[in-house]
Amino acid sequence: MESIVLETARRLGIAVTGLTFRSQEVEPGFVFFALKGANVDGNQFIPQAVKQGAALVVSAQEKPAELTIPFYQSHDIDKDMADAAYEFYNRPSDDLCMFGVTGTKGKTSIAYLLEGILTTAGQKVGAFGTVSYRSGGRKICDAPNTTPAALTLFKLLAQMKAEHCQSVVMEVSSHALELQRVRHIWYDTAIFTNLQRDHLDFHLTFENYFKAKVKLFENLADPKNPKPNRVAVINIDDPYGQKLATLLKNRVRVVTFGQEQAADFHAENVREFLTHTEFEVNGKPARINLLGKHNVYNALAAWAAASVNGIGDETIIKGLAALSGVPGRMERIDVGQNFFAFVDFAYTDESLQRAFATVAPFKKGKVFVVFGCGGQRDRTKRPLMGHTACANADYVFLTNDNPRCEDPKQIFNDILAGMKDCTNYEIVPDRAAAIRRALAAAKQDDIVIVAGKGHENYQLVGTEKRHFSDQEVIIDFLQEKAHV
Repeated sequence: MESIVLETARRLGIAVTGLTFRSQEVEPGFVFFALKGANVDGNQFIPQAVKQGAALVVSAQEKPAELTIPFYQSHDIDKDMADAAYEFYNRPSDDLCMFGVTGTKGKTSIAYLLEGILTTAGQKVGAFGTVSYRSGGRKICDAPNTTPAALTLFKLLAQMKAEHCQSVVMEVSSHALELQRVRHIWYDTAIFTNLQRDHLDFHLTFENYFKAKVKLFENLADPKNPKPNRVAVINIDDPYGQKLATLLKNRVRVVTFGQEQAADFHAENVREFLTHTEFEVNGKPARINLLGKHNVYNALAAWAAASVNGIGDETIIKGLAALSGVPGRMERIDVGQNFFAFVDFAYTDESLQRAFATVAPFKKGKVFVVFGCGGQRDRTKRPLMGHTACANADYVFLTNDNPRCEDPKQIFNDILAGMKDCTNYEIVPDRAAAIRRALAAAKQDDIVIVAGKGHENYQLVGTEKRHFSDQEVIIDFLQEKAHV
């Protein structure tokens, strides 16, 4: 499909040299997309873009009276950005084997596991996800979004293609699907993990949230999708996975995985340890260096996706075992202390419950948890997280996560609504101090879980992005304690 923006540029005799929505990136000949975001209005930066050499400005708003260069008013700027990026970067995803992973939880772990399997099979792999964007195992950059905006996405896909990647594994967020970031990407394999309460600040209703996820599979089932071996890989134990499989019946090939229901890829004999997990898939033994039964689902998803793309079981088993861990996903921090410390990205009540369930079989002493909730995000989950924390931990240190521009007191009050009649908690607003208090309280064989931020190496306070790492705080405290 031809881009109306690039066609407008051609008609005006403009030789387009680049596309961006960041004014500071503009160079002579660039098209500048002035996006109006939740916090920043790109239209304010049109003068800067012009000063730096923009050749065409695209905006959903009317042309500014003082603008002296060509302007195009877009009636669907997300669509027009995707169309322009797809054409400008010469349709790179058409020639790559595209894997899309969507669902509330598990996307990051599945992407890492699948990337490991494909690499073990001898492929060069590109990856987009919550932690980072990678090409052939090399980190391109930290991830500002789980799924990048279309202009960034197609630019990086073109780079991956130029670097001879054969496959690309993408975490596909519901926001990306709604905002058309993955428009024009035809997927070979799409994976559905599960659906839990999240992002209702954006989608408003749970049904809207599900409909957003379904869009990835509509892409897969679309008759216009030119990929020859299209497969939907679905968690059949999840109620919404069952619903999705029914929706796709007779439209595209569906392959299922699970631990409870009958499935094409079924795991059993799961044996959990605090260092790894062992299990069998269709009778074949496997091991992952990830913790918890939920990670068996993630391994199953990766196994199924690799298998339907022609990779043998022996290579899959080897690839699963090769992954040492996933940043911020029940990541164990061990500097020789006599108790366990974990950092986990749990930011919903379901994922927090899962973290507790992972360590429960090994509990010998007390379990301490440090957690908070992000500001300017779904408020409905806050009391649920408070209840889950107090019900499962021996003691809770309630602290700040990423408060953003919301009053931390309001966030705490929302959480405390779910902690009524509980006494096993204290509020320590400073996150580093809360982590240190939890670690100082831990004795031999106790378990400390620091939840909510996982791999993030920053904290968002107001409009400021400050360096902050749960892992660094834990390591620094434990090393200091070891030398006392």
